[in-house]
Amino acid sequence: MKYDHLIKAIEDGAEEKIREIRDSKDREINEIREHAEAESVQLRKDLLAETKRRVDVEKNKKIYSAREQAKDHLAQARHEAYLQVFHEAAVRLSSFRSSPLYEAFFKAVLAEIMESLDSGTIHLHIDKKDEVLCGRLVKDTGKEFEIVTDLTTHGGLNGSTPDGKVVIRNTIEDRLARAGERMKVVVFSGLYGDQDVR
Repeated sequence: MKYDHLIKAIEDGAEEKIREIRDSKDREINEIREHAEAESVQLRKDLLAETKRRVDVEKNKKIYSAREQAKDHLAQARHEAYLQVFHEAAVRLSSFRSSPLYEAFFKAVLAEIMESLDSGTIHLHIDKKDEVLCGRLVKDTGKEFEIVTDLTTHGGLNGSTPDGKVVIRNTIEDRLARAGERMKVVVFSGLYGDQDVR
């Protein structure tokens, strides 16, 4: 009987010990689970924050890239419109020689050449189509000219010193090219209401 009590006591003690170990392990498991869940929640928050940061960075890059592309497209469109304006001007000026205003224009650009070139003889480079007009206009100037019909132009003329070191370009095409550079801001402002010529 003593053994039975002893065995019973040992079994009871063993069961108590098993319960304590089981409770301890259950507590540990619960603590590990809670810790894992807390870490999982934090990890999800961190991953979400990092993903959001990356999305924001990528979004900002795309917005910046889209803005730059839009600026480039706008600049290109403006440049093309600007070129179109001067192309249209060139087309309209191609028939200027037949205008009643052409003689006054030719006389004015001839006067500019005479003022700019103060040499003895001035070489006038003209289109053959302007030979009669040029001859008539230089007759009463009192200056010495040599008329050379070596240009093909929509109008106007060039003047040079006899040695060719100084040349004054006054053809319609040359004047239009110079006006194009000077008038770029004005054209852009007229077309778009600003002065962004970029």
